[in-house]
Amino acid sequence: MKTKLENEGIISSKKIIIGINLNFESSYVLTSAVSLFRESAAHFYIMHIIPVNTAGAFSFINSKERQIESDKKNVVNNIENIIKESGLYFLNYEIIVSRGIPHIEIINFSKKNAVDLIVIGTHQKIGFKELAFGSVSFSISKNSICPVMLIPLKNAVKLSQKELAEEAVPAVNIMPNSQLISKKN
Repeated sequence: MKTKLENEGIISSKKIIIGINLNFESSYVLTSAVSLFRESAAHFYIMHIIPVNTAGAFSFINSKERQIESDKKNVVNNIENIIKESGLYFLNYEIIVSRGIPHIEIINFSKKNAVDLIVIGTHQKIGFKELAFGSVSFSISKNSICPVMLIPLKNAVKLSQKELAEEAVPAVNIMPNSQLISKKN
């Protein structure tokens, strides 16, 4: 059975990245994205990028490798819990946890895996940081070679700039770019 987007010719294939940052809106982004493709056989790549903090790039890299792997496993467990709590356990998905610059990692993954659509949440606020550096959603929208669907976060308009800043995921002080992939078919 084809989805509405497939019938309208907006998207014909079914490789979809859902980028989440593990804030309180992650469940909303997942369920919103999946609701459009519930009746299709889409394959979802649920991605979380742990941002790199270059300030500690030359610190003791080897001593932190175990901590990074532990952090990645915790992220996978958190995503699995969000999926179960949202009632999305039926999905055909892979969880991708990577380290790097979020928009670059998502775009590179989409190119490497011939992804057909990227879905990400956006808080819709423009502050100095977004004007100077650009937000992740803006950077992905601007640089992606496939369509990008932005999901407006339902609670973001109620948050102050300080509260939005506190929602950011803390960076880990290591440079290696590795992936932890959890598959469920």
